[in-house]
Amino acid sequence: MSTVDWAVVAVVIGMAVVAGMAVTRLSSRHGAISYFTSDRNLPWWAIAISNTATYQSGNGGFVMLLVVYGLAANWLWWSSWIMWMPLVAIVWAPLWRRMRIITTAELITLRYGGRPATVARRAYAVVCCFGFSVLLIGYITGFFAKTIAPIVQMSELQILLIFGGTTALYTMFGGLMGVVVTEVLHFAIMVAGCTAFMFIAVAQHGGWAEILGRISAVRPEALTQIPPVLAAAPDNSIALLTVLVLLLQGVFFAGSPTAGEGSTAQRFMAARNERHAMAGQLFNCFLALSFRILPLIGVGLVALSVFWPASLAKQVPTPPGMTTIDDPVTAWAELVNRCQLPPGLVGLLVAVEVAAYTSTLSALINWGSSFVINDLYRPLVPRTTIRREIWVSRFTTLVLFVAASAVAILFVKQMVGWFMFINSAMVIFLLPLSFFRFFWWRFNVWGELAAIVLGLPLSIIVWFGLDFQNSAAHPMWQGLGLLFALSFVVLIGVTLLTPAESDETLARFYARCRPPGLWGRIRAHAGMSAPAAPPIAPLIVNSILGILACLGLVLATNAVFVGDWPRVLAGLAAAIGLGAWLVRRMFEPIGPNGGGGESAAALDSTTRGEQQHPTI
Repeated sequence: MSTVDWAVVAVVIGMAVVAGMAVTRLSSRHGAISYFTSDRNLPWWAIAISNTATYQSGNGGFVMLLVVYGLAANWLWWSSWIMWMPLVAIVWAPLWRRMRIITTAELITLRYGGRPATVARRAYAVVCCFGFSVLLIGYITGFFAKTIAPIVQMSELQILLIFGGTTALYTMFGGLMGVVVTEVLHFAIMVAGCTAFMFIAVAQHGGWAEILGRISAVRPEALTQIPPVLAAAPDNSIALLTVLVLLLQGVFFAGSPTAGEGSTAQRFMAARNERHAMAGQLFNCFLALSFRILPLIGVGLVALSVFWPASLAKQVPTPPGMTTIDDPVTAWAELVNRCQLPPGLVGLLVAVEVAAYTSTLSALINWGSSFVINDLYRPLVPRTTIRREIWVSRFTTLVLFVAASAVAILFVKQMVGWFMFINSAMVIFLLPLSFFRFFWWRFNVWGELAAIVLGLPLSIIVWFGLDFQNSAAHPMWQGLGLLFALSFVVLIGVTLLTPAESDETLARFYARCRPPGLWGRIRAHAGMSAPAAPPIAPLIVNSILGILACLGLVLATNAVFVGDWPRVLAGLAAAIGLGAWLVRRMFEPIGPNGGGGESAAALDSTTRGEQQHPTI
């Protein structure tokens, strides 16, 4: 990289630090409520962009998947996402905002009662902060370092200190508001930089028709738009059963610390009201499922036309004119090195990757530290000052980054296997909680504790100990299915063998949250005057509309790159038509003929007792 390139990287990092530090006073004026929820004042568009930027983590990851699996690679994450993203918008976003809590762990002492609930809350906080958060940060940190290393020619430790250290700095001082402000900035940089690189890469590799022609000549199955993909080697195929398991998993993914119950839920709890929470997640569906990855698919197909994975080379010799690549995680960087780019553009592309990484990193360390403060420190030191609380938050942020960096350097290897672990296997044992907590009154704290205590260790044992990360030895669906089935058996069994929660505890939770589902007994027992939960039938109809709209969107997204125009038009028609119908149903009052969500008055109302603050 030239001096001009490094100057561009420095400018982008400097902009992020300034933007994050600029909101330091706002993020600390009311203690944890400001630092971790931005005074519950995030508008819908900021929620959407912030969550989408958080999901990005690394542009090189999408390129890696396309080089390994071809165009159908997106279904390794689309399969779950087209299910959970609309379901979260329709069902869970208003529930998280309605409860007026700071962390998802706080839900536990609201949902359950007694000493066991306090223990479960603290255990969940420890697991999320020092388990899920550290592993997530370690994964994205290791991925980032491996992605840009061929360009910047720096060691993994140097990369972490320079790029991760500056991110930890502004996150320490800016809190959630600083995270959101920088993520909006980073998202704009990511989209602009990735789009420019796609057009340059396509032009320098002979144009789109020639790129598709080269792929068709040597690896035609790689242009198949939907699984199963029949490739020349088991390592490079996606089994249909894997996709089916991922679709089933997606129905429950609202309970995942990497999705609907992670930093995503933190944004809902920080929303201005329920309407902003739901609208933000709906817009997030469009941005995350399609818009953000359009240029990355284009770049991935260019890489697919010039690189031949080493896993394929073991079975089929590398075709003439193509380059064997040992580690697909470096495909993005190697493509950057192959292109003839003007001064400063390489720096911009590195800055794009930095923006993707730091957006996710800042969100995760803020999310992880929120558990330490809200669920561990504050209950133990209830009379602490706001100043001390903020400094403990900042110190926790730094500790989390250091711990995750050690995980990245020592343990994060075999990136495809880690991709599936982080996005599926790591959290799959916890997923039924998203339904049991909210929809079944009989579920109790002992079922919750079983999921918390067993979930992460079992996931690690099954995925790495039994070698399910190796798709050549074990199909992915077997490991995922095993963990999913174990979860249902253990959680239901433990719940039915232990006492139910008291009616008083359950009535308190229902009055605060108003969840749908099997709560008739609690409503009748308490003779409650609180507003009833939304009717089940409209929620089911809305969920079907949302899933079909998202399905149409992703089908059109893949089809556009191979010129399958009938599928593009059909997918867009479904996405636009069904999406518009869904929005109308969700944001209109419930009338005599049924309708979408709650009344407009209920959705627009601000929570009682919450102070309102200026917008960001």
